[in-house]
Amino acid sequence: MIKIALPKGEVLESVADFLAGKGLVFSGYKKDARAYGSSARGKESLFSKQFREKDIPIQVSIGNYDLGLCGSQWLREYMTRYPRADILNLRPLAIPEGEVVVCCSGKESGGEPGEILARMAARGPIRIATEFPALAERFALAGRLPDFRIFPLWGAAEAYPPEGAELALLCVSGKNFIPANNLKVLETLFPAQVNLIANTNLFEQKDLTPVLEKMI
Repeated sequence: MIKIALPKGEVLESVADFLAGKGLVFSGYKKDARAYGSSARGKESLFSKQFREKDIPIQVSIGNYDLGLCGSQWLREYMTRYPRADILNLRPLAIPEGEVVVCCSGKESGGEPGEILARMAARGPIRIATEFPALAERFALAGRLPDFRIFPLWGAAEAYPPEGAELALLCVSGKNFIPANNLKVLETLFPAQVNLIANTNLFEQKDLTPVLEKMI
């Protein structure tokens, strides 16, 4: 039995279409499914279960699932926090999820990003609202912010600048998201896209070719 962790949420339909195009159709993998586990049609013995994207690296790392599909933003967040985790990043898939960016309020006066951050630092600690606290800390340290605070959130980081935080680190998709939330992008960190990942030990010990030969 090959076990695959698949994402819930907005990316579900895109992932389901991608898998179907590769000949992997999981009967219960759909938004209105009452049960989160499902098997695939065909000769292979495949089982999948739906998880929040942020939980998929955990499930794969601890060996509950052989393979997983999750956004690069959640994979990088987990690997930044646990760099020795038993996860092998096999390949990115052609399923975009947007971009991971650092934003400030659109009301912030102009200048280069470094100048804006320097003005913020002169006013006091720079507060960063985010679902990705490990990535936020890496950003702050790489940018040598002299004093910063990170506010871990469950979502909606875009609502925090300027009253609740000076910066928001978040994943955005769609051209209208930034202006609709009155934000200004200071830095684009990386594109967010779905990745195929595997548990390192299970990848070496188990025959995963019935899935991998279709996806790699």
